[in-house]
Amino acid sequence: MKARNMEELIRRKYDELNENDLEIWKYIISNKETCKKISIQQLAVFCHVSHTTILRFAKKLGFSGYSEMRSFLKWEEQAEILYEEKDMERNANNFVSAIRTLEDMNMDDICQMIYEAKNIYVNGSGDVQKEAARVLKGKFLHQRLFMNTVEGGAEFELIEEMLTPEDLVIFISYSGNNQTQLKKAREVREKGARILLIAMEGRGEFWNLADGVIEFHPEEIHTVGYDYTYFPTLHFFIVIEFLALKYMEFTTKKKEA
Repeated sequence: MKARNMEELIRRKYDELNENDLEIWKYIISNKETCKKISIQQLAVFCHVSHTTILRFAKKLGFSGYSEMRSFLKWEEQAEILYEEKDMERNANNFVSAIRTLEDMNMDDICQMIYEAKNIYVNGSGDVQKEAARVLKGKFLHQRLFMNTVEGGAEFELIEEMLTPEDLVIFISYSGNNQTQLKKAREVREKGARILLIAMEGRGEFWNLADGVIEFHPEEIHTVGYDYTYFPTLHFFIVIEFLALKYMEFTTKKKEA
């Protein structure tokens, strides 16, 4: 019986529950704090059923008896709070770690690529990555440097025809394993243009194709109450902030030299 809370158990077993069971559940969901403390006899009185009916209800949900069900009610809240606090703290620490890593990172070679590029094109693999590409374009526009965001496949094909070894293509990808984007990177390499990859820490063909890489390492979070793993995406925007700041610092030094 793997479930995070009573609500999840009820959803799984709903078709097996009768009218009395649903009345018991209605009372429990409305009075969880009370139900953590009362006996099976007291719950039976409150629900206007026999204690045997309460026992059958508990067993339908997969518990050995009423005591185990009551213990589960006590446990679920504590477990969820601890889980959420642990992951919130871990996520926050991960963002702080990313900021410190980027702060110490030497991006002079990457800034030099951007500085030397005749044309710069930015491509994101998904919705968040595309938004990150637009933010990157805006940050550099304030520095009087124009970047072209390229979103659709047809649009990329047109750009590809015009690519030269003097151009730079920036790919923003979560895993670095997006096959559509990887195919584009191969085509860019064939044209002789340079490649900058912004992606989660990893290794693979994309890393081999790229002339420069800015990596980040997000913490995966399995969300409480939902059956999916949450991947933080703030790292894209942290990277962009630092890249813009590092480039500003780089060009300032160029002017002063």
